[in-house]
Amino acid sequence: MKRIIACLMAGVMLLALVGCGGSGSSGSASSAAKKDYTQIIHDARSDEDNKYEMIFTKGEDGKFTAQYGYSAEYEADQLSDEVANMMMPLLGLEDDMYDDFAASVSGMMVSVYGVAIVKPAEGKTQDVVDAMDAYVQSQQKSMEHYLEDQYQIASAARVATVPTGEVVMVCCEDSDTVFENIKKALAA
Repeated sequence: MKRIIACLMAGVMLLALVGCGGSGSSGSASSAAKKDYTQIIHDARSDEDNKYEMIFTKGEDGKFTAQYGYSAEYEADQLSDEVANMMMPLLGLEDDMYDDFAASVSGMMVSVYGVAIVKPAEGKTQDVVDAMDAYVQSQQKSMEHYLEDQYQIASAARVATVPTGEVVMVCCEDSDTVFENIKKALAA
């Protein structure tokens, strides 16, 4: 009788361990599904771009944060204010349009530069595409009669919804390579 009870208890303990392992692995799988858009942009572009162009995103606290480029020169609140009041209006992204994003945009009037990965909120994909297209058109228009090399960069810009659902905008030198690098990283 003791053997039967011991075997039953061992079986119950084994089932409990299997159950715990199953719930733990599904929880980590869902957290692994979240992509690090900042890192994807960093890895997709040149070292020079990473040196000079910050990549910003919205933190869990609702404030904007940034890495790379000149972001270290700012205090946290000053950086958040600049992104909110200057960079986000350039991109035309409003809070209800996205669930997650990372972007790098030049605010300089003599340089065309913008790279963004946006995970649209449900039903907002076309709004995000339209905002990214408007950014590119704005860059083209501002450079059309001003700086030919910058106009060519803006003219080669790409905005597309990739198979994983994100909207990707690339408006920089070698935009095709940067776009393909981002697309591969998102698919991985």
